[in-house]
Amino acid sequence: MASSIAAVLKDNIAMLRTSLLQTDIDLLTTNPTASPLFPYLSIFTVALVANTLFRLTRTYPSIPFHVPVPEEALPGWKGGSILKNPSIQDPARPDQIICYDPSTGRHLATIPAQTKADVASALAKARKAQAKWEKTTFAQRKIVLQSLLDFILLHQESICRVAARDTGKTMVDGKFGEILTTCERIRWTLAHGEDALKDEHRDPGLLMFYKSARVQYRPMGVVAALVSWNYPFHNTFGPLITALFAGNGILIKASEQVAWSTTTYFAQIARTCLEACGHDPDLVQFLVGFQECGEAVVTSGVDGITFIGSPQVGAKVATAASYNLTPCVLELGGKDVAIVNKDVDLEAVVPILMRGVFQNCGQNCIGLERIIVHESLHEKLIEMAGSRIKQLRQGPPLEIENIDCGAMTMSGRNKALEGLVNEAVKEGATLVYGGHGYVHPKFPDGQFFAPTLITDLRPDMKIAQEEAFAPIMAVFKFKTLDDAIAIANSTRYCLGSNVFSRNQKEGQYMMDRLKVGMSNLNDFGVNYLCQSLPFGGVGMSGYGRFGGPEGLRAVCHQKAVTMDRWPMLIQTFLPPVLQYPMNNVGDAIVVTRDLVNIIYAGWAGRAHAVFEIVRTLLVGANQPEQL
Repeated sequence: MASSIAAVLKDNIAMLRTSLLQTDIDLLTTNPTASPLFPYLSIFTVALVANTLFRLTRTYPSIPFHVPVPEEALPGWKGGSILKNPSIQDPARPDQIICYDPSTGRHLATIPAQTKADVASALAKARKAQAKWEKTTFAQRKIVLQSLLDFILLHQESICRVAARDTGKTMVDGKFGEILTTCERIRWTLAHGEDALKDEHRDPGLLMFYKSARVQYRPMGVVAALVSWNYPFHNTFGPLITALFAGNGILIKASEQVAWSTTTYFAQIARTCLEACGHDPDLVQFLVGFQECGEAVVTSGVDGITFIGSPQVGAKVATAASYNLTPCVLELGGKDVAIVNKDVDLEAVVPILMRGVFQNCGQNCIGLERIIVHESLHEKLIEMAGSRIKQLRQGPPLEIENIDCGAMTMSGRNKALEGLVNEAVKEGATLVYGGHGYVHPKFPDGQFFAPTLITDLRPDMKIAQEEAFAPIMAVFKFKTLDDAIAIANSTRYCLGSNVFSRNQKEGQYMMDRLKVGMSNLNDFGVNYLCQSLPFGGVGMSGYGRFGGPEGLRAVCHQKAVTMDRWPMLIQTFLPPVLQYPMNNVGDAIVVTRDLVNIIYAGWAGRAHAVFEIVRTLLVGANQPEQL
């Protein structure tokens, strides 16, 4: 609801700004009733409030449903044996996924890894269900989304607890990354999705003035989403919401890292919602497995693919998909920056940087991997950030209260991260705090990496080039705006960026020169909360977009259509001179030449062409064919 209020107020405030002159605003602030705009402002204010209330209270029919919460996510659960040096795959049982809580090491479940045969079966079921689903109306699809939204709002604590148990994230990180983002995706889709997928009328041009031209957006059929583990609920439901609203079925290949939450709870939410609303739950198919499963999905013949993951795997997905000419949207790695200009208020900016770096323990696609600060503010920023980082509390979020940072979801990351930090220090960087794995005194089997602050970095260092995906604040210094831009553009990753500056002109100057897919001024990552915007990067960060109208249309076939504008008055007529077999090719050449000149030449050329084409049609051009 908060995001909805913000979106609506933003729209209405923009309208207000464009309606008032600065002089009138000054008068309104000193003597409101004396302003000639006062009565109009009063009317506008009433209309604004009414419009806001209408847009926020407009809902769609909702069908309640229930899904039981896994006992492992309930408060007080202490079951599950502690796994020593856990891994999701046991070489002795390669066809099983071992699910465990990365913050404690507690075993959650052992789940069969799905195979190529399972993928084929899932696709067949989804295609059968999609044949009916594509005939549903937008109103029917909105009932499904509204029902899903109401379920999320009612059960957000359980959703976050399930995600926390499977990934080690904190409840606050879950509220931000799992709940808020998903609710806003649904809100935007309910409010604007139908408009984005309506037939879009286009200019037919002067030549085709008697025709209407439009683009139709038709469902692809059954699409697939191979999604990452860092936000298992949102990464699953984001593409699901988009696919279903566009009329598609969907196969969701969840990461094996989050097989437990996906299969025991999240999949049941989606399928039960569809069933409660009177639709075939086979429309959505959830798959978990290792490489065989992922490869089978990509080569299965689905009609479109969304992949979220590393550039290395993304390249393999694109290659495999190319054999079936399956279109792909690839959201790959990032090395996002925050440029901190010399004019900022660090008291306001540092808390935002902290959230940008340490949200979900740094395991964010658009997390702040690099802080580029003006040299005049460097020491102060290090002092302020360092004091905060040293106070961060780390541990299992469902076992201990007041935890700031949870666990690293993937096992075995600490050694690689320590290597990045140590190599940078050897090359001249300064390690201020952290830089190593953390062993919790009560939960020594948890996977933790200490919140880290490292500075005096250079763009040529490995830590500046590789995606860390970790709780590491890496700080660079710059002298001029162009220096900051050069540092920001020095990596192969080109996903998102953030610029902090009180000087809008300088902020815009830097943003315009950053080679990325997304930029935010004086904020971190808020473009993703603006679900009207497309999300994606360029370069090694991938291609294609999800989110906004572009995301909905990315899972559609775009069909070009022309029709008669006035069918009873004008229809296409081909003059005899152009009909096959042509009696006089020379006359046909003259007619087509003059037709081109009538449409595209200047006025004199058009007048001459009209005369020539009429003469040719009446008496012929008497011009031989030119070979």
